[in-house]
Amino acid sequence: MLMAQLPDLQTTEQPLPDYHIVFSRRRTLAIVVRQGRVTVRAPVGCNTKQIQQLIVAKQLWIRRHLLKQQAQMPVLSWQQSAQILFEGKLLQVVFCRAGKSEVLLDNDNVIIAVSARVATAKLAAWHDKLLHSWLKAQAEARFPTRLSFWADFMKVNYRELKLGMWQRRWGYCDSFGVIGLNWRLIMAPNWVSDYVMVHELAHLRVMDHSVRFWQTVSQYLPDYPQAQAWLSYNQRQLVE
Repeated sequence: MLMAQLPDLQTTEQPLPDYHIVFSRRRTLAIVVRQGRVTVRAPVGCNTKQIQQLIVAKQLWIRRHLLKQQAQMPVLSWQQSAQILFEGKLLQVVFCRAGKSEVLLDNDNVIIAVSARVATAKLAAWHDKLLHSWLKAQAEARFPTRLSFWADFMKVNYRELKLGMWQRRWGYCDSFGVIGLNWRLIMAPNWVSDYVMVHELAHLRVMDHSVRFWQTVSQYLPDYPQAQAWLSYNQRQLVE
């Protein structure tokens, strides 16, 4: 079972942390992590390839500091920020009234329309209900095919897939071969939800979290710790 609170992690397609570069008359490279922002201070004329190599070498250190700073920052609800993650991409949320209640995806916008018949006092509850239903439907449309792909690739068989929303876990695998996935993973990048699927499918071979289990996961996703780190860092942005 994969719990929601996890240590730092890795995966093959994980992008490097976002950063910006400040050139000055200094002699050495330095990384500064402050208020959730990563800055590289570099000598004038420094090769950008050298800077990227430093970011690659220090990415776990950077993510640990970002995690620590994020834990100290106040968190707005998705309705307050009018933003949500969907497959790892931050989308703007547009609230409106319409003839019927529905959720629509329009480029980088998620439009949440609530029927004009709904009382204003109930709008927040309806926004939550509509978004949850839409996200779950997206997971139902995507996860079965992807899980089947990984099961075939790993040469394991599971009995069925169940989607749910749990506060303390991203997925599970029981002794009957049932795989459970948290539908909130549809908000994470595909390489992160892939990790959770591989993690749970690996339990069909090894039911504990022994060295052999992690060797099995690593066989298919050598950089899996980056996915764990993404979940640890971003879990508060995954709508509950």
